[in-house]
Amino acid sequence: MSSEVVIKENVNKSKITKKKIVILVIALIALISGYMIYSFNNNYIYNGKIANNIFVEGVNISLMTKEEAVDLISQKHKPQAISLNYNDNSFSINPEDIDLKYNIEEVVNNAYNYTKTDSYFENVKRLFQLDKTKKEYTLKNSFDEAKLSSKLEQIASEVNVPVRNAKLLISGGSFNVTPSITGKEFDISSNKEAIYEAINSRNYGTIDLKINDIEPDISTAMASSVNTLLSEHTTTFNASMIGRTENIRISSNRISDVLLMPGETYSYNKQTGVRTISNGFYNAPVIINGDLEDAPGGGVCQTSTTLYNAVLYSGLNIEQVKNHSITSSYAPRGKDAMVNDSGSDLKFSNPYSHPIYIKSYVSGNSVTCQVYGNAEDKPNVEIKVENFHMGAKTYRVFKDDSGNEIKTEYIATSVYKK
Repeated sequence: MSSEVVIKENVNKSKITKKKIVILVIALIALISGYMIYSFNNNYIYNGKIANNIFVEGVNISLMTKEEAVDLISQKHKPQAISLNYNDNSFSINPEDIDLKYNIEEVVNNAYNYTKTDSYFENVKRLFQLDKTKKEYTLKNSFDEAKLSSKLEQIASEVNVPVRNAKLLISGGSFNVTPSITGKEFDISSNKEAIYEAINSRNYGTIDLKINDIEPDISTAMASSVNTLLSEHTTTFNASMIGRTENIRISSNRISDVLLMPGETYSYNKQTGVRTISNGFYNAPVIINGDLEDAPGGGVCQTSTTLYNAVLYSGLNIEQVKNHSITSSYAPRGKDAMVNDSGSDLKFSNPYSHPIYIKSYVSGNSVTCQVYGNAEDKPNVEIKVENFHMGAKTYRVFKDDSGNEIKTEYIATSVYKK
């Protein structure tokens, strides 16, 4: 064998050996890399634990199992009872009352999966980022809105106080006042907002309930300001006319014991209701087209006329009045007030800053109407009637304490058929 052939064979063997070594090294590197990746995955990614440097609302859950993290967070962030106070009353809203809870398990799952995405390189990237910067998660709360509303309505039922107007009853010259009551109303909207804030901020503790005062329309002071008789008027009737007498009695009762507040208008028809048999009235003589005919409510015009005269002398504003078609036996011309269910009404309003109280009663064969008010409002009034053929004009003259005329007020013109 020549030396040239031997050299070639040695060179070929050397090349084969180098290839084997390269392959072996590559295989070894791959093996080591695979092991390192396997070890890295087991130790840092698929180790059944949350990655390092992860927090939930300040709670460090690094390198914990999900169960461990849930337990720890539940201890640190546990919904508390909320105390609601009003005066000497105290109420509690417990977490179980409204199903109040935090999404702890959801957040822990998110934290656990933060470095366990489908991308290996993304996981590695996040792990290296966590070495430099912590990851913080925030909890969210949830509760049953319907249960909260129900709980607050229950509390409201214990706190609320119905408003009550003062009541005045004048009987036998005695003034009896039932005091007013200021209402208390649980402010559902404001108190809900305060509870929302406590839950969202986790600043559990005590909330002072907002309770609104509801002032009565008629206070004790208002009702008590009625302290004197301003005016009264009495007319008589034939008590043997049973139906008519009953109608006078019924209408007198229905218009009585009414407190008329400043600026309010009194309607005679509204107080009595329609004059029908079904509404309690009786058949009795009524003026229809200038003639007397039996109809339900006959006699109520005597009550309205009696009230009209009392009102004239009390200084109240006459808003509506109409005379009869013929002169009445119980009132002179210009001083009667006819009412019917077709629109004719006696209306007057209270011009004073104090309430007015209307009282009416029947005694024997007479009906009396009284107007009570405050002593400061008692007027000095004279009623003047100017008669003319088949009619009259009515005026009211206001005078001062010395009898000097202050003003004259036109009231109405009355025209009669006979």
